[in-house]
Amino acid sequence: MCLLAALDEADTSLKAALSGSLRIQDECVVLPQAHRSSESGSFKNVAMKLSGQEGELRADIFSPAWFSGVSALAVPANVAEPLLKDPRRRASALSKLNAAIPSEMEGADVQVGPSLDCDDHDRDVEPWDAGFDSPGCCVGLYSTQQSRAPDAGITGMHRLHNAYFLVCKAGGGLAAQTFHSRLASALGKGRSLDECLKDGNEPGPQALRRVSLAAQRNRARILEAAAKAIGFHDCDSIGDNAAPPGHSYRMAIPTINVHINTLRELEGVATSSWQYTAGCVDGAISQGLLSSSNMQEGFLVFTDSNGGFKPNLRNPAYNCLPFATTRIASNRDVVMKAADAHKRAMEEHTAAHPDSEWVRERFAWKAKQLGVDLEPTALWGTYASEEFVTAWGRELGIASCRVMKLQPEAVCIAAVEPAKLRAAAKHIGRAAMLTM
Repeated sequence: MCLLAALDEADTSLKAALSGSLRIQDECVVLPQAHRSSESGSFKNVAMKLSGQEGELRADIFSPAWFSGVSALAVPANVAEPLLKDPRRRASALSKLNAAIPSEMEGADVQVGPSLDCDDHDRDVEPWDAGFDSPGCCVGLYSTQQSRAPDAGITGMHRLHNAYFLVCKAGGGLAAQTFHSRLASALGKGRSLDECLKDGNEPGPQALRRVSLAAQRNRARILEAAAKAIGFHDCDSIGDNAAPPGHSYRMAIPTINVHINTLRELEGVATSSWQYTAGCVDGAISQGLLSSSNMQEGFLVFTDSNGGFKPNLRNPAYNCLPFATTRIASNRDVVMKAADAHKRAMEEHTAAHPDSEWVRERFAWKAKQLGVDLEPTALWGTYASEEFVTAWGRELGIASCRVMKLQPEAVCIAAVEPAKLRAAAKHIGRAAMLTM
């Protein structure tokens, strides 16, 4: 049985799943809000130390969303506030933002993210599109209030200032999917992590380097396109030095860049060990600290006592921070709930969503054209709110941090998966025929 430690009381079923999946040489720490997703089967908010030399590691402990995360950049008030004060400008910016970002939820013909394969210098061998690779992706303008002094270095004069951020949550797309398939195949043959990732090419060290950068490259390009869409033309950007020959991609330079589902070899240990952060933020390689709540509530950003965005995270949970909140309903169940609501709305000539006006003012999405405009599942209550900061701040090493809550203002999100949307459209379509 693996060595299992918990900051919070771990659920019995979660402990059983971890004990059944990890080996006797492995260790893990269960963070607050830890669970196993009923949708994907992936572990959330669990930090693991895995033996690199031993074989027989089960591939199902890993999420296919390798090295996904969130990137955010500060937006000046003179760009954000005029947009948010004018409903027509907000709607126009939201429409442009929605049109600018490709999404795999539009259909099977859309593929985003770089390929895992590359040349000898880790450069892309073919062009690729940046966009949403899963139903949980989003990008858009968020507002908050930040407690800070009027100028750097002044103490005792902190007050709340309005602040705005362009935030993107996305993964590595094609590279992450390919890496997961190749790693699962190699592990299925009994190979160890060292054999898979330090030697040879199944998937090999080059593939690990590629996938570790794929998601943040994707997010940086999404942010650059989103900044242009909302009129933030002075956004700091840099050229992508891994772009394919003949293509000069630009990437926004984020203020905050956090990574989840990371896998990296630990240095300075007696025996080969790898750290995997299942659904939680790896504080050692992230730039800043950020956690998510549900879609309507947005994100939490942690700053130091002076308002800086690079606080040091030190805690017994391998310096990790909870990211995912608890899933309270599956996408399938929520889609059918939303379909029933739309069916009733057609009969009663009312809005289907209980918070329709607020949601449609702030969110936009591109779905496969099936004759029904169904709100994405995240807007129907698939996740609970964040609940770890107040109760576990000291144990997680964030007690001295200031917390900013980023609230959505004009956000493009991934739509319902085409297969589930098709089922909902048939359900609503039958109801429409009965009411004719």
